[in-house]
Amino acid sequence: MPVYRYQALDKRGRRLTGIMPAIDESALDRRLKTIGLWLTEAAMEKVEAGTDTVPKSDLRWLKLHGKRLRRELIDFCTLMTFQIRVGIPLAKALEVAAQDCKDLRFQKVLTGLQAHLESGLQFHEALARYPGVFSAHFVGVIRAGELSSKLPETFDDLKKYLEWVDRVVADVRQATMYPSIVITVVSGFVLFLFTYIIPKFADLLDKLHVKQPLLTQIVLGASDFFRTTWWFWIPLFAILALGIPVGRRLSKHIALAIDYAKLRLPIFGPLNLMLALSRFTHNLAILYRSGIPILEALKMCQRGLIGNTYIERAVGFVEHDIKTGSTISEAMHRHTIFSAMLLRMVNMGESTGTLDRSLENVADYYNDIIPRRIKSIFTILEPALMLFLIFMVGCVALAIYLPILSLMSSISK
Repeated sequence: MPVYRYQALDKRGRRLTGIMPAIDESALDRRLKTIGLWLTEAAMEKVEAGTDTVPKSDLRWLKLHGKRLRRELIDFCTLMTFQIRVGIPLAKALEVAAQDCKDLRFQKVLTGLQAHLESGLQFHEALARYPGVFSAHFVGVIRAGELSSKLPETFDDLKKYLEWVDRVVADVRQATMYPSIVITVVSGFVLFLFTYIIPKFADLLDKLHVKQPLLTQIVLGASDFFRTTWWFWIPLFAILALGIPVGRRLSKHIALAIDYAKLRLPIFGPLNLMLALSRFTHNLAILYRSGIPILEALKMCQRGLIGNTYIERAVGFVEHDIKTGSTISEAMHRHTIFSAMLLRMVNMGESTGTLDRSLENVADYYNDIIPRRIKSIFTILEPALMLFLIFMVGCVALAIYLPILSLMSSISK
């Protein structure tokens, strides 16, 4: 790309000089206006092969994850929305965001973004230099907003999407906390019973030569089985816990099989499907509304934005069918994984020219129903776990009590 040395005026009338890559002088003028500068003179520079007018980032290795990153990005998007909406130049808005940021690592990222922007990179190009912080989805949406001059709306969409993700994660964490504690306690209690208490009781019964009822035989047999095969089960669980995530990354077939199984799970399968379809409609609506063509938006949705490779593969088939001449609704109707409501809304949005709004309506529907579905599932799960614990304790107690009762009856005779 050609590189221009330019002179420009800022809002206060000060003359500034700099270097910026651009396709031509018109593109240079547009890019300078986005950062609050007005071009007065421009001359093409000769750039030697191998040189780079953009400073290298020393933070490309930086990675932020989880809730911490989401909260920083939500605050960043909120602040950028209001600043750009009132006309503050992008470079100045990044400077203010960096000063307002409390996280030192994210503050360095924002400072680096400002430096890249002032050196001539477009905003989405600067974001792409920090792949550990800004996802391909984030960069792609910003790119579309930058090209369509809708950056305030784009930042607002991203903020709402990140808030939705944060809210769903919080709901799931809150709903699973109590069942997780109960499952841990039950597992520890059962392990203690079958490896310590029951073996001692079995030795006592053998010494007394007491006839064992069927329930006692089953409980003692289970205890012997776990005690003699623990060396097999513990490594197996460890291999599965480590192997499944690794297998998902290394093999697409393994990832497809696992994600398909998630959708077919009893009780949790429909919830997993709703979560995946909600992410799909959210992201597709944001990308399409930002000005990204539908085929490119569908392709971007296949890059981990849905969270389920089985549905991502179906989206890939939809993209292929559209390329061959099908409408979006026709292509989606060929795959039963998409819900009837989603198909109706896509058909309506396609016919009325409001596809982004229709997709957003589907996403809003899932936003409303998913938290209630999560709470209803775990509301049922909590008493079910307690009943299971009572059942386990009752079986073990009865298995111990029946031989004692039999022994007492034989003594009384």
